[in-house]
Amino acid sequence: MLENNAGERLRIVQVNTNDGRGGAARVATSLHNAYRTRGLESWLVVGQKLGSDEYTLPIRHDRASAWWQRPLWRAAESAARYRSRRARWLRNGLQAAAEPRRLADHWQGYEDFRYPGTAHLLELPGKRADILHLHNLHGRYFDLRQLPRLAAQVPTILSPHDAWLLSGHCAHSLGCERWRSGCGSCPDLRIQPAILRDATAENWKRKREIFSSSRYHVVVPCHWLADRVAVSPLAAGALSTHVIPHGIDLSVFYPGDQLAARQELGLPLDSRILLMVGNDMTHNPWKGFETARAALDRLAAASRTDPLLVLVLGDTAPDEHLQGITLRFLPYERDLSVLARTYQAADLFLSASKEELWGLAITEAMASGTPVVATAVGGVPEQVISWQPATAVNATGILVQPDDADNMAQAIALLLHDEALRRQLGRNAAQRAQSEFDLKSQVARYLALYHEIRGTLSP
Repeated sequence: MLENNAGERLRIVQVNTNDGRGGAARVATSLHNAYRTRGLESWLVVGQKLGSDEYTLPIRHDRASAWWQRPLWRAAESAARYRSRRARWLRNGLQAAAEPRRLADHWQGYEDFRYPGTAHLLELPGKRADILHLHNLHGRYFDLRQLPRLAAQVPTILSPHDAWLLSGHCAHSLGCERWRSGCGSCPDLRIQPAILRDATAENWKRKREIFSSSRYHVVVPCHWLADRVAVSPLAAGALSTHVIPHGIDLSVFYPGDQLAARQELGLPLDSRILLMVGNDMTHNPWKGFETARAALDRLAAASRTDPLLVLVLGDTAPDEHLQGITLRFLPYERDLSVLARTYQAADLFLSASKEELWGLAITEAMASGTPVVATAVGGVPEQVISWQPATAVNATGILVQPDDADNMAQAIALLLHDEALRRQLGRNAAQRAQSEFDLKSQVARYLALYHEIRGTLSP
């Protein structure tokens, strides 16, 4: 068991936007649960608590505010529990009322850092932390200006799950390279987190100044992102950069009996099943659903004879029917056992993302023995070994270029029609996940890093 310098169990505080939705939450909660299973003192501090884990603690902005601000912050936190547009507007209005200067920042295009509870997050567990591990820091809950202070108290790791820390406002740049030289003249202020006016140059400069005043270690899931970090403002305070791929629990995600899984989930036994997984799939600008939809239109136009059921997991909408193809939309699934059975039930997994630092769902599909058709973006080529006629031995799927509906449709059709190839790629995918993307390996590598950097600050 890892111990701190006083011979006590290692105390780890992780921070993320929430504990239940999205890839960053899945990564942070998986690590948190694994640490506690190993007997470590692990806490997960979040902007919004969705689950019931007693060691997951919400940041309390009301406790760090003046008396008149506290009821406004509490009301905003209550509104944040609901996912409707009206609830989001209510939460934002209450936060603005609690921090009036936020309105001026908003109108000028400055990123929102006015979250007073950030300064006190290390106090929440009631014990001094040995490691502070920061995940997704945007999402209306974290004051990035507190990073120098926090990192001066506890050895700190930054694990970006998108490109927000590198840019003047956007979570993904969608091909824009202005983040390399200071942003400004932003081509699209609507990219989330959206801003009203083009203050991207000022935001970029402010982040660089914050990072320059901080000292931390950076951990990313792929070499693609490591290369971008090296030429970004984030490099200014980085003591080291490490590549640790996101792992998954192979006791949950593994190849299983496809027919049994379909019977359990009430899915047709005689259809081919194509699976897509993503939070708010049809509305998420990063997920490329419009390209996937265009590829399915092309498949339908080709008059396929076998019925095809497309499961879109992570959104709600009425079923759509094309010629021989049914699109069925299902809400976000938090029960990992149900999610795992859905992967086992599928013949093929599709990821059409425009931007993807690391496709956690891709890894889960591979571990379940389901071959992948995916866009070759971000770190995905480091996950998926793409099939080519001359190099089929180790392939785990087929990669296509983003926004290329024609080649995506061809790849889907090839794997749906060629059962031998599909099964071979599925076996390869499961083997690759087992050897490269096991959660146990990820945990071991993080604990080794924690051991290396702990105690690097004076107690």
